[in-house]
Amino acid sequence: MQSKLEPYNGSGKKVVVYNTYADKGRLHFDVFIPTDKSQASQVSKDVDAKAVEYAKEFLHLIGKPSDDIEVNMCERCHIDNTDLYASELWKLPGKEVFIWPMEGCPKPS
Repeated sequence: MQSKLEPYNGSGKKVVVYNTYADKGRLHFDVFIPTDKSQASQVSKDVDAKAVEYAKEFLHLIGKPSDDIEVNMCERCHIDNTDLYASELWKLPGKEVFIWPMEGCPKPS
């Protein structure tokens, strides 16, 4: 059975946000990774590499190439809460990682 995205409707989680672009800027989405930190500057750099990995997984799941991807590390912009994005997030299969789709991305229903 193939893994697929699931709309996320769970409880609020504190996340670090990674602003992400792919397909020469035609796809725009944020990767949300849960954290216990209160400021983005406190998040470990190894989480940055995970953000790229998760972004590539999302692109694979929506059938888009992942060779042209830009995850803005310097825009590991802020800590946020998933409650602010109710019914707008995808959950990566088997992970507590969330995607907020924007330009060019499928939306959860």
